[in-house]
Amino acid sequence: MLPREKLLKRGISVLSDIELVEILVGSGFRGRDFKQISRSVMRVVKKFVRNKQSLDIKDLVKISGIGEVVSMRIVAGIELGRRMYGLFDEDILKITDSEGAYSLLKDMGSLQRERVDIVCLNSRFEYICRESIALGSLNCANLSPREVIYTAVINNSAFVILAHNHPSGDSTPSVEDVTLTKRIQESLDLVGIQLLDHIVIAKKSFNSVIL
Repeated sequence: MLPREKLLKRGISVLSDIELVEILVGSGFRGRDFKQISRSVMRVVKKFVRNKQSLDIKDLVKISGIGEVVSMRIVAGIELGRRMYGLFDEDILKITDSEGAYSLLKDMGSLQRERVDIVCLNSRFEYICRESIALGSLNCANLSPREVIYTAVINNSAFVILAHNHPSGDSTPSVEDVTLTKRIQESLDLVGIQLLDHIVIAKKSFNSVIL
């Protein structure tokens, strides 16, 4: 299902970061599809946001397949986010425990479908980014350790926090939650990244999978 179709049928909350960019990009061109172009855009945008630099149209038109119109859309979207949500606030967000993670991720409690998010932190527990990495029940094995490791590594993470929601309203971790968390923890240990926490979020509560 294309991102636009998914947005219309399921709402914006189910879209991953890259799918949001795909909607802005719209289409590709001969030899390069819009998914490839969107990944290139995401890399550039993340670099500028992480370094608290202003992204200009000229920085995006260098990407093969991106013209001035699409560049303007992306730059305008980022500027709107900056003004409304303070993407470049000087206050550095630090997360060191379950409560801090929940404060950032509690919006997941209102989702109607299960989703998995990852929060990447540096060695000082400072916030780097948050990404949605899987949709659907964990029982269906929609999340693999590989996806967690990939996202953690490309964002230069020292610590990561995982979170997923239980639309049922019960934040008690399931047996599958515990088993998957152990697998992910062991996989991250191999690449020197620590799983700081994995929390299950319901509408009015949360619980940590890591006991």
